[in-house]
Amino acid sequence: MPSVKGKGNGGARAGAGRPKGVPNKTTTDMKLAILEAFERAGGADYLTRLAADEPRTFVTLLAKVLPNENINANYDVSALTDRLQEGRDRVAQLRVVASNK
Repeated sequence: MPSVKGKGNGGARAGAGRPKGVPNKTTTDMKLAILEAFERAGGADYLTRLAADEPRTFVTLLAKVLPNENINANYDVSALTDRLQEGRDRVAQLRVVASNK
């Protein structure tokens, strides 16, 4: 069996397999299942509870799903820092409320 350039000894049929750009069926099915489970868990309300109960897990999730952007020198991070502190304060308040129940 002749080899195809750049494919080593495998993949002898040019054009065989899934066309470029077509998503893997298993990946598509998994994403749909995750979205369905998210909706069953409560959607945005679930994420709000997660942020309050498990802030590290929530931040890890954010890091995975938000775009990876470089913050340039012109970006004012003070507003972001203020919002982060507000979030931390809110989480602390929620923990106090939860511990008093």
